[in-house]
Amino acid sequence: MNVMEEKVSRRSTDDKEWQETKRLAHIRDKNMCVLCRLLTPTEYAKFQQSRPLMPMLIEVAHIEAVANHVEKVYDLDNVVCLCHAMHDRLDRMQDPVTGKNISKSIQLDWWQRIIEGRDRLASR
Repeated sequence: MNVMEEKVSRRSTDDKEWQETKRLAHIRDKNMCVLCRLLTPTEYAKFQQSRPLMPMLIEVAHIEAVANHVEKVYDLDNVVCLCHAMHDRLDRMQDPVTGKNISKSIQLDWWQRIIEGRDRLASR
């Protein structure tokens, strides 16, 4: 395992660079789920009806998977704050609003919407 792969595999409280990346993402995204903020009222109502009963924890998610892009693990442009439900659904190839299975191209469309929305929201 090379040094970068070792760093990626140990993203934890001991990884100061990862903790700083997360801190900056939380500041930029106002510690709120970017996607929840971008949904239309109708989409958000559907999400509320379909989401699993779990706390709305805010997590920092990688846009491009670290497994495929090790070099982007600490790249602030490659992370975004999402609630646990949205993050989990996107990772499982599910529609973040309904929870239904989606294709890779639909998943990429959601990520594009998140990226564009994050950048718009951050400029406010």
